[in-house]
Amino acid sequence: MRKIIRGRWAIFSIWLIATIVLTVIQPDINAILRQKGQQGTSSDSPSVMADRILKKMDTTKGTNNLIVFYDKNKLSDDEMEKISGAVESIRDSGSELGVANIMDPFSIPEAKSSLVSKDGTTLMVSYKLDKRGREIDDIQKQMESKLDQVPVEYYLSGEDFINNDYLKASQAGVEKSAALTVIFILVVLIIAFRSVVTPLISLVTVAFSYLVSMGIAAQLIDKAGFPITSLTQMLLVLILFGIGTDYNILLFNRFKEELSHGHSIDESIVNTYKTAGKTIAYSILTVFIAFLALIFAESPIYRSGVVVVIGVSILLLEIVTLTPFIMKVLGQKLFWPSKSITGHKENKFWGSTSSFAVKHPIISTVIILLIIGPMMYLHQEKLNFDTIGELGDKYPSSKAINLVADHFGKGQAMPATVVIETSKAMDNNESLAVIDNITERVKSIKGVKQVSSITQPQGKPIDGFYVDNQMGAVTDGLSQTQGGVDQIYNGLKEAQAGFGSADFSKVSQMVDGTAKLQDGMNALTNGLKQIQTGIDDGSSHSQTISNGIVAIETNLSKMSSGVALLAENYGKMQNGYVEMGAHYQDAAQALLGVKSVLLQMQSMVTALGNSYEDSQSDENYLALKQTIDQVSASLSPITPEGIQELNENYNAVTVGFGTANNNLSVMSSGLSQMANGLKKLESGLDQASKGIGTIVTNMNNVTNGLNQMKSGQQQLADGLNGFSVFGEKLSDVNNGLKQISDGLGQTNGYLTQLNTNKTFFMPKEALTNKDFKRSFDTFMSEDRKITKFMVVMNDDPYSESALKTVDKINQTVSDGLKGTVLSDAKSGTSGPVRQQTI
Repeated sequence: MRKIIRGRWAIFSIWLIATIVLTVIQPDINAILRQKGQQGTSSDSPSVMADRILKKMDTTKGTNNLIVFYDKNKLSDDEMEKISGAVESIRDSGSELGVANIMDPFSIPEAKSSLVSKDGTTLMVSYKLDKRGREIDDIQKQMESKLDQVPVEYYLSGEDFINNDYLKASQAGVEKSAALTVIFILVVLIIAFRSVVTPLISLVTVAFSYLVSMGIAAQLIDKAGFPITSLTQMLLVLILFGIGTDYNILLFNRFKEELSHGHSIDESIVNTYKTAGKTIAYSILTVFIAFLALIFAESPIYRSGVVVVIGVSILLLEIVTLTPFIMKVLGQKLFWPSKSITGHKENKFWGSTSSFAVKHPIISTVIILLIIGPMMYLHQEKLNFDTIGELGDKYPSSKAINLVADHFGKGQAMPATVVIETSKAMDNNESLAVIDNITERVKSIKGVKQVSSITQPQGKPIDGFYVDNQMGAVTDGLSQTQGGVDQIYNGLKEAQAGFGSADFSKVSQMVDGTAKLQDGMNALTNGLKQIQTGIDDGSSHSQTISNGIVAIETNLSKMSSGVALLAENYGKMQNGYVEMGAHYQDAAQALLGVKSVLLQMQSMVTALGNSYEDSQSDENYLALKQTIDQVSASLSPITPEGIQELNENYNAVTVGFGTANNNLSVMSSGLSQMANGLKKLESGLDQASKGIGTIVTNMNNVTNGLNQMKSGQQQLADGLNGFSVFGEKLSDVNNGLKQISDGLGQTNGYLTQLNTNKTFFMPKEALTNKDFKRSFDTFMSEDRKITKFMVVMNDDPYSESALKTVDKINQTVSDGLKGTVLSDAKSGTSGPVRQQTI
């Protein structure tokens, strides 16, 4: 100690230089705090984890903030127009302001209901703000320059602005606390020492230790990532000035006592530190150890208290080096204007109290408990995390949130974001079912107002994405399908009966009859040629000619009747054939449709089985799957190729009927001309030769027509033979249709039981739908490995109740992931409350 006294001026110089240098080069920790923010939880907490995951998902830098416009008399159209112009100006200057992802009711009309209050007095505009190293106060000035033409009240709020205002409030609190501490210390020391110098010197020495320790801590915060919060400075001020003043009182009192014993200043200093120095050293050591232990705390807020370790270390160094300098330099003047340097006298009150406590420890303890007990019981103060409540309406950011709370709901302004990250893509039904289940679980938590997710983008379930709704549509469709199958069955049954009773052998007889008719026509033609030759030879054969003409007329009459009957039968056959073709084609297409429906049902049933774990042990499900597989197998012979073959046969018959009908028309025309020719023949033999020539020519046409008709009849017979085979196969088809109808009935009954199953299942069409892709892009990362939920709470997001709600959300999400395909996923909740968590 004597060496310290001798080198006191060098020591003082070192302290002075160190204090000045560290203060001058000290980084602005408030600016650091505004830039980096204060982390309220540990790095592995759900909220911090959620922040990291969100940064992976959202490539747009910045934090979410708000502009709130307000007119108590309701926003007019003119005001809305000017607000729209101001917002557009901000959007145009987005790169300059660091603003992106602006959401307003003007460019996004569908968001109007959530951005304009129902009473029309309040309007919100949300955006992302990238500070890019700028101070919030500077950004606020830039933003206000774009909003200066808005004729209504407006407030900038959100995470950045609230934190900035909170830091201002904290700084004001630190300054106020420091001022009150100094005043309190001055009053106490003046009363205790009855001196003006002693309190000032005590504060100066403590101020040296504070400035040096704060300078060192600021460098560690800036360069080494030392934990910092808005409480760091306040904590250091209160601890250092509190215990520093206490130690100075002890030292100065002991120094005064040594002087009263007539010792020199040097001896008094040495004796003071020999006695009180050890007490102070041990006392500082306990504080050192206590605050050093905070380094093991999980919460950065608690861990930031380690700064006190730096403070008390510097304080101890100051006490053993700078305080002796003050004592040596000032001596008895340290206690001016008091002239008395008597030591500490015995106090009768404290002596009596101590004596009573020693003699009656139990009674003393009871008295203490009686005093402390009611205070502890009636103590109502709780840990407060309500940043907005602490700020009140003194700051624009908090006033904006209070307006939003009054006109939209407390949690609407800054919803919490739940995130889930897994190693595999989640754009599949198994993962989406888990996400939807978690969505419903979170919605059921008390304090949660609304939850939006990939499966419920509007905050409400989509009925078409649930098995019970899908089963309703399926059962209705199956009922209709079963009715259609029954109709097809009945129709084909009648068709089968018709095919069974149809006698297609008459077609062959018709071909044979036509061939005979063709032979007769050839003979008739030859006879007519002979008649023509006889007429040309002379009149001696007139009687023979006359007899021949009579015979021809008789045959022509018979032929005409035969052709008419043939045409009538052809007409009936053709009409029946056309009707049969229509039924057969309808039936064929219906069968193909039923086969397609069954294939879709197979896919749906397979997906249904994959949607819950116990499907392979569910007898009803297995019976359903087996029935559909059997019915589908029974329809496997019915293929588009087989239908095509029948169509070819049907077309061949159609050509045959067309050819036959054309030939009958030609034959009818020829017979008419022949009859006219015979009449001319009867009018005079002089024209007979010419008439018979005409008849012969027509008879040749008739003969050719009969030849084509015969060919068409043969095609008809061949085509109808194909239908005979089709008719035989209808029996097998009908049996299959009967099985289909029975299977559909059983399937419908089982699916009706499943109609109450609220299982999520997104159809493939929705998974690949271009419009729904926007929801995937909104709620999932590009690689689909991260998804988020937007959670609107009933409470202020900065309140203690919101913090408890977030804890429940984290637990609910964690429980919802266990035992699912997403069991290995990471999850957490991000939002304003994360900074308040400790």
